[in-house]
Amino acid sequence: MPKRVPIPGTNILPDEVLPLEISPAESNVLCLRAFFYDYCFISTNPSLSKGYLVGLETLTYRLGIQSDLVKAPGLLQKADILYQELLGALAQTIRNPTSAKAAETRFVAMLLGLYQITNTDISGYGSHDLHAKGLAALMHCAPSPLSLFGNYQLASGSRNKINVMKSGILSVEALCHQEVGLDYLLLRLDVLWTKAEITVTLTDFFLLKADVMALEKQFLEWEYSRIPELKPTEIGTVPVSESHVLVGYWPGKIDIYYDVYVAAIWNVFRTTHLLLLALISKVSNNLGETLHTASVVEKANLIASDMLASVPYHLTDNLQAFVSELSNGAEITETGRCLGGLLLMHPLYVASELPFVEDRKREYMRDCLGWIGTNMGIGQASFLAATPGVGRRFLESGCMIIWSGFK
Repeated sequence: MPKRVPIPGTNILPDEVLPLEISPAESNVLCLRAFFYDYCFISTNPSLSKGYLVGLETLTYRLGIQSDLVKAPGLLQKADILYQELLGALAQTIRNPTSAKAAETRFVAMLLGLYQITNTDISGYGSHDLHAKGLAALMHCAPSPLSLFGNYQLASGSRNKINVMKSGILSVEALCHQEVGLDYLLLRLDVLWTKAEITVTLTDFFLLKADVMALEKQFLEWEYSRIPELKPTEIGTVPVSESHVLVGYWPGKIDIYYDVYVAAIWNVFRTTHLLLLALISKVSNNLGETLHTASVVEKANLIASDMLASVPYHLTDNLQAFVSELSNGAEITETGRCLGGLLLMHPLYVASELPFVEDRKREYMRDCLGWIGTNMGIGQASFLAATPGVGRRFLESGCMIIWSGFK
């Protein structure tokens, strides 16, 4: 959970015990309300964005305080005994093919995974990978975030066309008429990345280059085709500083977004675009095209700057107030909802691992991850801040759990 703050007027941290006037039952209710505030989000316009854990609060009140679903959010504040109890209940439910389809079961599986993500410590990976597999079993798909895009199919016999069935978790109704959605861009990149791993001949690299450059064009088309409501808007500017940059104060613009879902989508897009540029760089190097590699570095750092411009939006509780106090140069004083840090965590980590992103930006991204871990209580962020070279499977299973909240 978020860090404790000293008792006013002292440097003494309060004990991690319930006040005498608060009963365990009252504490559970307060924990539940805090969880709903920090992690649940309802879109004001479902045609433009999606909510997060939509329906969870309503289902919670309908099922009652003793249900497995109500116990699950308490994991973020309580201990492993409750976790083991819920784990056993979930295993029994998965074995029952009738109840395994219930919305409660999917929520419980997702929340158990979220518990492991928040509970990851600096010395180990946690067990969220197992929960990603359990969640995948309930949803009848593979334990990968790409499997959540069941609405897109790569058309047979075509490298760049798709069959669009309906909008996916990274696409919204207002834009479902467009031929290429973000879901597709991720799927297509995965196909080309896999192809690059087995490409050895010069001829094959030239063919692969044609494919990746075609995909780069589609990425640019996606970016420029966003309607005005869904584009980031500059709301302020942080002056250039040569001193150590505090979290939230990266020099340059500060952007505001329609809502946290839209902000998250933009950072998924930016992360995927950075990975595509990494692939373009790899192909160019194999073809001896050093000039093209320099262009990739320039593009990548512009994208990274756009990602950093979204940090205050994700991490502050009142962006307008934060911008009005920029001249003070203080640290973020009003921490935002934990959902913002949760959605920002993996994009920051992936970008921080790319060698063509400027060292100073990568260091700042790791600082942001450490801040999310300390101030928002998301243990995996602390782990990622201190751990380079984390494997793809670890990151994918985390994204699988987090993105499933948009379903």
